[in-house]
Amino acid sequence: MAFLRSFTRSLAQTKFGQKSLAKPDGLSILKQQPGTRVYVGLILMAMSCLISLPALALLSYLAVKLSQPVTIAVGGAVVFLLVHVMFGVGVYLAGKNYAVEVLQLATKRFLQKYS
Repeated sequence: MAFLRSFTRSLAQTKFGQKSLAKPDGLSILKQQPGTRVYVGLILMAMSCLISLPALALLSYLAVKLSQPVTIAVGGAVVFLLVHVMFGVGVYLAGKNYAVEVLQLATKRFLQKYS
């Protein structure tokens, strides 16, 4: 617990921590109507999360059924790469504004709780 309080004190002294504490509550960016690009980005991020585990489960099943462990070794790497690329493109399309707003809100709540 002492480490957490120490981390909170040092985070509160940073420029980002001070900016987060000074910002009013609420996600102001969510009050605006997002464009098509943002929706496409959010859909890509959601799809990357929904595709990953079922695809790996299917590859694992095929590797056992076919007695070919290389199936999961190669296919798992391909799925891993594809999912991360999809998520990265989704984040790029959705825009950094959403990520920054949510991170600042989370930082503010964390600092308020543990300081």
